[in-house]
Amino acid sequence: MKRLIFGSLSILLLSTAILPAARAEILGDSSNKNQNAIAQNLIAQNQDNSGMLMAAADDGTPTGLTEQEWLAAKGEVSVSEVNSDSYTVTLEASNLVPNGLYTLWWVNKQLVGMDMGPAGGTPGNEFRADSEGNATATITVPADNNYQMLVAAYHADDQTHGEMPGKMGEVTFGHLMGDFPKPN
Repeated sequence: MKRLIFGSLSILLLSTAILPAARAEILGDSSNKNQNAIAQNLIAQNQDNSGMLMAAADDGTPTGLTEQEWLAAKGEVSVSEVNSDSYTVTLEASNLVPNGLYTLWWVNKQLVGMDMGPAGGTPGNEFRADSEGNATATITVPADNNYQMLVAAYHADDQTHGEMPGKMGEVTFGHLMGDFPKPN
């Protein structure tokens, strides 16, 4: 377990704190049927064992990619094979860097900085996108974990760097981020 400090973490935490208020606004406005359909979909998504990872550019964007291309990435995570000591997390991602090397990381925010580690251990946290930028990755994590966030990091230098992700914003870039999935 390592402690790192990222100045951009506060931006991510602020955005997750605002989401419930925005959802409540949508639910309260019954004048627009389209908004109600979106709200019902959000509620349905929160009642199953899946969640979304959203693209972030907090560490900048790798050379050769525009911010628009970078932020088009998305991922859905799901939980399965739950037993007393572990469970399986599966990521289905799209619009990643074609043939790009990625790793999954658990992240826990602290009063100052954060703790993080390779989700599923090394080398189990490694995966590579296909030529279209799609990928599926599966990891097994302890059932009693206290992980708060899941991050998919892209490695522009095509190296995973083991227990640490590599120099953020230079060779490694946090691409997808979201709440760490938990079994119901």
